[in-house]
Amino acid sequence: MARIEAAFPLSFMIHQLEMKLGAQARALLMKHGDLTLPQWRIIRVIGMDAADGSTAIRKVLGFDKSQFSKTVSQLQARSLVEVLDHPTDRRQFRLALTDEGRAVLCRLTPELDARNNFLMQALSSEERSLIRSALMKLSLAAETTDIPTGTDT
Repeated sequence: MARIEAAFPLSFMIHQLEMKLGAQARALLMKHGDLTLPQWRIIRVIGMDAADGSTAIRKVLGFDKSQFSKTVSQLQARSLVEVLDHPTDRRQFRLALTDEGRAVLCRLTPELDARNNFLMQALSSEERSLIRSALMKLSLAAETTDIPTGTDT
């Protein structure tokens, strides 16, 4: 099995990991409630104050406009988020957690943080530092759409 996986391109391995992590997160969410993974991700980003404004939140999550709009509407219909006017940009809006949304965040955060801690225990301290740095570099490189050709990879 390891020989076969070693032959896969790194991008394929990252995709496989993404699929496994998504399945694991969905299973945990279903065990502790009925949120979808995109709904949870929006709630978590709002709760972290990681981005201000709908466009920034959408970009942090990597959602397309359609998926983001649909998921926000679902959260709003469930009274988990409220949509507010943006103070300086009429093209976008701000999102805030309702009391119910904050309760969901408080209930699920320890569960998903425990999962993250479990995953990180598979790596040494040095590996955790290295993978964080490597993922940040890959993320920046993935923003480029003008890919040079003829390079060794």
